This record gives sequence, C-alpha cells and structure tokens, in this order.
Amino acid sequence: MSGALPSHSSASTPVARGAVSGDLTPRLRASRTARYAVALVGVLLALALQTGLWPFMSASPFLFFFGAVMVAGWWGGWGPALVATALTLVLASYFFLPPLHGFSLDPGSIIAMAVFSLLALLMTKLNVMLRRAEAERAVLLEREREARRQAEAERARLHAVFMEAPANVVLLRGPDHVYTFSNARNNALLGNRPQVGRPAREAVAETVDQGLFDILDRVYATGEPFTGHALPLRFAQPDGSKRETFLNLVYQATRDASGRVDGVAGFGFDVTDLVHARQRAEALAAELLQAEARDKVLADWGAALASSLDYATTLRDMGRLLVPAFADWCLVDLVEPDGTFRRVEVAHAAPEDADLAREVLRFQLRPEGNPDHPPTAALLRGEALLIEGFTPERLEKSAHSPEHARVMRACNPVSFISVPLVARGHTRGVLSFFTSRSGRQYTQADLALGRELAHRAALAMDNARLYQEAREAIRLRDEFMSIASHELKTPLTPLSLKLQALARELSRHSDAVPRRVVESYVEVGTRQVKKLSELVGDLLDVSRIAAGRLTLELEDVELGGLVREVMARYEPHAARAGSTLRLEGADGPINGRWDRLRLEQVVTNLVDNAVKYGNGRPIHVSLGALSSGVRLSVRDEGIGIDPEHLPRLFGRFERAVSERHYGGLGLGLYITRTLVEAQGGCVRVESQPGLGSTFTVELPTHHLTPSA
Repeated sequence: MSGALPSHSSASTPVARGAVSGDLTPRLRASRTARYAVALVGVLLALALQTGLWPFMSASPFLFFFGAVMVAGWWGGWGPALVATALTLVLASYFFLPPLHGFSLDPGSIIAMAVFSLLALLMTKLNVMLRRAEAERAVLLEREREARRQAEAERARLHAVFMEAPANVVLLRGPDHVYTFSNARNNALLGNRPQVGRPAREAVAETVDQGLFDILDRVYATGEPFTGHALPLRFAQPDGSKRETFLNLVYQATRDASGRVDGVAGFGFDVTDLVHARQRAEALAAELLQAEARDKVLADWGAALASSLDYATTLRDMGRLLVPAFADWCLVDLVEPDGTFRRVEVAHAAPEDADLAREVLRFQLRPEGNPDHPPTAALLRGEALLIEGFTPERLEKSAHSPEHARVMRACNPVSFISVPLVARGHTRGVLSFFTSRSGRQYTQADLALGRELAHRAALAMDNARLYQEAREAIRLRDEFMSIASHELKTPLTPLSLKLQALARELSRHSDAVPRRVVESYVEVGTRQVKKLSELVGDLLDVSRIAAGRLTLELEDVELGGLVREVMARYEPHAARAGSTLRLEGADGPINGRWDRLRLEQVVTNLVDNAVKYGNGRPIHVSLGALSSGVRLSVRDEGIGIDPEHLPRLFGRFERAVSERHYGGLGLGLYITRTLVEAQGGCVRVESQPGLGSTFTVELPTHHLTPSA
C-alpha cells in the first residue's frame, strides 16, 4: 500500500517549483492594483502613526515604515515592496530626517536611509521566499492529501476484492498468528465467529490437532511458501457440530520494510464438492467392481446349488466358494430333525487360521443362547442382520461364554452378516459371513447379496427336502401298495378256501350240510370279512383326513364302559395270541363329550396294536382322571420300538417292524393320532426294545369343536 505514495526525491523539485510559479503568476497579475493599493495604504498608515508618535520616539523615524514595507512585500511581492520603500524614503526625508521639510540631507540621514533601504530589500527578499515556500508547501500538502485519498481508495478497493474473492483469505501477524483480516467466505466457513485480533490457536482451536498450525509455524519460521491440495479440515459450527471441508491451501510469508517475515497470508479454495464428486466416482467404480464380483458369486452359487441334491454337502462347498470372494469367514448352521442346530461348515480365507476354524466349529448355534450373538439374533428375528462395524464392546456383548469370547476375539471380526435360511415359512438354518484380515466393511448392497444367497440356498434345501420327501413318499406308496394288496388278500384267501371247502361239503352231502360244519365256515368267513372291512375303513378314514372331510358327532360318553366293551370284544383275539387284557383304574364313571364311534376306534386301534406286538404277554389298560380331562394308557410287554423309529411312528404308512412278520397297513396309529387331536387331545408313546410300549392318550372332557 505504501507504494502508492509520491516520492520526495530531488528530481521532482523543479517540477514542483514550476508548478508553484505557474500557480502563483495568474493570481499576482489578477491582483496587481490591490497589491499596490495595500502597499500605498500601508505607507500612509505608517506615516500617520509615525507622525502621531513622533514626539515620543524621534530617534526611530523608520519604525512603522518597516512594518509597511514588510506587509507590502508579504502581500504583493517585490514590486509593492519597492514602491513602499521608495515612498518611505521620500516621506521620511521630508518629515522626519533633518533638516525637516526639505530634501537636502546630512550624512547621518543619508546613512540612515541607506541602512533602511538595505534592510527593506533584505526583508522583502525573505518575505518573497517565505511566501513562495508556503505556496509550494500548500501544493505539496494538497498533493499528499490527494495521494492519501488515492491510497485509501486503492486500499478499500483491495479490501473489497479480498472480501468478495471466491476464496478464503486471511492475514496473520506475528509468531502467534494473530488475525488481522478474514474475508466473508472465511468467516462463513468458521461459523461467523469473531476472529480479527485473536490468535489463530484461540480463534480456531479445533484445528490444533489437525496439523494446520505446524504448517503456519514452518512458513513463519522459514519464509518458504506452502501449497496443499484437498486437505481435510474440520471446523466447529454454531450448533456444536463439526463440518469437514476439503481445501486447497496456499500460505505465503509476508515481510516488513526491512525484509523480515512479520506474518502469513493464507488463501484457501474450497474443493469439498470436487472431492465428494471424486469420492462418489471412486465409490461408484468400486461398487461396479463389487457388483461384478457379486454377480459372479451369485452365478457360481447357483451353479453349485444346481450341482447336487445333497444340500448339506452343497452348502459346505458353497461356504468355501464364498471365501475369499465375499467374506474372510463363512459359517453354515443347519437345523436338525430334533430342532437343534449343527454347524456343518466353517470356511476361512487364511490357511494359518485352520486351527482357529476347528475351534469355531465346536460352537454350535443355540437358539436359547445369547440373543445378541449375530447368528442367534438373525435366527430369533427371522430376518437378515448387518453389523457394519464389529467393535470390541459389541464382541464382548455377543459372546455365549468367556471361552466363546476368546475365540471370537481371535477371529477379530470387522463386519458381520447373518441371514436365516427360510423356505415356505420354515427355518432351515443360518448362513453367516464376516470379514477380518481384509478389513472390508459390509454395506446394504452386501446385505442384499447375503439375502439373495440365503434365499437361493433355502430354496435349494427345500427343493432337495421335497425331492427326498417325494422319493420317500413314492417308496412308501409302493410299499403301501404292496402291503395293502397283501393285507387285502390275506382275508380273501382263507375266505375263498372256506367257500371252496363249503362247496365240496355241499357236493358230498346231497340233502343237507351239517349245521356244525356250516357254522364253522360262517365264523371264519365272518372274521375275514370283518378284517377286510376294517382295512377298507382305515383307507376311507385316511382319504377323509387327507381331504379334510373328517367329521365328529359329539355326545356324552362314559369312557370306562366303552373301554370295557372294546376289551370284551378283543378278549378272544387276545387269547388266541396268548395275551390277557387287564383293566386298571376304572372304578368310577369317567364322563366326557366325545365322538363315541371315533373314540371307540381309538381304543380299538391301541388295543389291537398291543395285542399284535404284545408277544403273548399281558396287556394293561388303565384309566385316570386329570384336572380338566382324562388319561387312557395301553401298555404291552412285547417287542418294543427302537428309539430312532419313535419320532415317525404316528406318520402315515409308517411302520416300526417288518410287514413280513406283522400285518397291517401302517395306518392305525396315524388315524389314532388324527382322531385324538381332532377331539382336542394328544397321544404319545414310550418304549424300549424288548420291554414293551406304552401309548398314552389325554383328552379334555369337554370338546366344543364338532369337526376337524
């Protein structure tokens, strides 16, 4: 800013003087009459004063005339001064120098007039010089004022440029970097907080730990400029939040007149939008690459799923397929028939984690365990779970036990996805992925991929299950057809033989067949027809159950009497098998509202089953009352049932023994379970091989649903 001021070098002096002469000459010419008039008036006034005071100061005849000459010289310059001097000499020689009133002078008067003239000339010269100096000073002062006005205008213009500049501009002074200037853009960036006059470390204290002041100190100490590109800085805002801004920064040292560094000028250009745009472009490019990788994973996953119907083996292979393309670790937990879970696969990316993987395999998924454990949480919620950042606190909170926490810490999960394998409303397992060594963090896109992988795996598992069930159903159907044809032929064969024998008897007896012979044939035929009718009835019941047309006719039934009737009817059959029927706990009446025929069918099936498999030993039937119902138990001491057959014993066409040794369609217990559940009850079995079986039916005494 000081460069705008005019220079005071000697080369400019003639110009100044010329300017002054040029300025004064017109003014002097314009006031010539006035200047001479002032000189004349001054001389006359001095004459009057000198005359009036002459009696008192006769020794000083030129005293007041000196004043007149001085005024004339000061006001008019050389011409009026010389006129005033000449008039003074004439008037003084006539009025005040001896001889008075004449122009003849003595030597003393001549000397006095000469001294006066010399002094008048000298005084005039000094006045003219002083007047010229004053005029030059006035011009210089005016020029200086103009220069100051121009400098202030330039300063204001520069200030406006800095204030309105499309950049952040600051001026800092001294080693403490005290703000002396901050433009509007920089004020807005800093939340319009007061800055000017404050040290930078106090004004923007939040940047102390961001390395900004190390840069400022280095620029101030060395004088070397600094340029930085897209530097991330976080500035506090009035609402307490911190705004991250990316700036291109330029710091330039400022110097005083002696060349010493006295401050730093800073220029910042906000490139936040550019940085964000670049980050978005990079993220988009990464997302495209990840999308390609996800598509490949899905393609490989689909191919692996289609390669086999053994889904357990397939999921093991697919767990290895996802590592390391999608995860550093992959866990596969599948549900067992008894409702528990088994971890079938732990795939890992790093070979050195093999021992750790064996430890992870030991920890099975436990639905009753810690609900904050990610696979457990996904299972309980029935939906996919994403943990973008798996913190140490979250890890400790997720563990089932201290040992489990130790293994999880060893795995060092960074990001976690758990997805339940759900198909047709049934959970088949849980698929879990997490990253560790790669440090990758999962996103919502990865969660969507996890859902799709789990959906496809669940469908493949369900299709495999349906395929197995279809194969098993076909096997059961074929087996049933074989058994049914055999069972249907069983009563027909003796019936046919008896009819043939009866025909032979008729041919042997021309008049009449003995009554005893006919009755024996009729008894055998009736028994076989009854057996055939029961088989057909079972088939009809299964058909009704499958079609949902099983109906109940509820009425008041005394259960003890019904059980006695069934046992009485089965005593001959039991006797032929070598067993005896024993009724226990039926001392008093046990009443309820049931379907009598269906309940009789239940008791008949259980007793018939006990007689068939009782191995000729006693059969115990017991009745007992419950708080809101009744319990019926049928226990035999026969061959018993292997534990692996118990879960499927009440299924359709299911058998726990060979059809070669024991007849039947495998429908009795299935029909029994259906009839009991239709009347609001339940049936269960307890058995040990070689020790017999106990079937227990529990029924409510009041059943309000008339159909099932």
